[in-house]
Amino acid sequence: MPSFQLPVARVFWLGLLGAVLVLFPFFHTWPLLDGYVTQFRTFNATMFAVWLLVVLSMNLLTGYSGQISLGHAAVVLVGAFTTAIFSQRFNVPLPLAIALAGLFTGVVGGVVIGIPAVRLSGPYLAIATFALVLSLPQILKIGGINNYTHGALGIGIHDLQPPGFADRFLDKSEWLYYTTMATAVFMTAVFWNITHSRIGRAFVALRDSEIGAEQMGVNVPFYKALAFALSSFYAGIAGGLFFMVQAFVGPESLGFFDSILFLVAIVIGGLASVLGSVLGALFLTFQVEAITRLGDVFSQAKNLRGVIYGGALVIVMLLFPRGFAGAVQAFQSNGPRGVWRSILARLSSLVELAKSYAAPRGPAPASPDEARRQPPGPGGSSAS
Repeated sequence: MPSFQLPVARVFWLGLLGAVLVLFPFFHTWPLLDGYVTQFRTFNATMFAVWLLVVLSMNLLTGYSGQISLGHAAVVLVGAFTTAIFSQRFNVPLPLAIALAGLFTGVVGGVVIGIPAVRLSGPYLAIATFALVLSLPQILKIGGINNYTHGALGIGIHDLQPPGFADRFLDKSEWLYYTTMATAVFMTAVFWNITHSRIGRAFVALRDSEIGAEQMGVNVPFYKALAFALSSFYAGIAGGLFFMVQAFVGPESLGFFDSILFLVAIVIGGLASVLGSVLGALFLTFQVEAITRLGDVFSQAKNLRGVIYGGALVIVMLLFPRGFAGAVQAFQSNGPRGVWRSILARLSSLVELAKSYAAPRGPAPASPDEARRQPPGPGGSSAS
């Protein structure tokens, strides 16, 4: 019976990655790394794990199944508030509250959003989800509901400490890191299995052509609703972890601009790719710090954040249509020269396109009827 074996190089790199993830919270105490890795980087890594789940959920919906959502931040916010209400009002243990939040948002996403989305697509679906992210902050402040959400005041964690068995070994930041990172690694593995299964192939067929998918026997309404349900489940888990890490959630914690950032992240990182989701999560984690560092050089950078994001998005779409994940894969296949030649080819094609639009255009050629109506020249008869 043939045995399945991973390549030695892949096993080595996966083992090295696992060791780095396990030891990362202690890097700031190592003599050779303390000057480069501070304790704040543990918080960065914790938020990276949260954003990774958000980007995975967004990639599952948009990258694989082709459904456009402008209100994804609202789903994450629902997961955060559900976790907060279960844990702080009903005293449900926080890990169980996060799991319940994922199940709740999965059902809400599949039923409330997914079923109506069966008859919507393209800009109509985008507008419907846009309405969701605009209305949710106001809904959370409505009388009756604000008895649970505390309205504009939001909900905070009273006292978050590691459980008893970990209290002797880990402090609060380290425990949060291991909890979020373990969840992110596990759900990334589940994501990979889903996208490489029959469900993932149905999502891809749905993304490429709904009519073609239906002709192939794919149940289009069912898989559309399933895409929203699975994506919402991931977003709900991410929202619960967001509340646990931030120790607070309010109606304005996530909004429309965050939804746009999620879209930018999956495009810059790479659509329909686990590596693209990882790169997109890195973008979400360090984008504020990058703008701050840029502000040290260019004082107006903080006021032009939207312009910078838009410019980065346009540049990536023009030079790397498959995002940075596609650039990494091209680098592995063709080396740096191949990537550089591809960039030069795209730049030259853009220059030629610009020249074609800038070149003066002569009069449009006459149609056959107009040519027959023209008077004959001095030495011949008119065209027949």
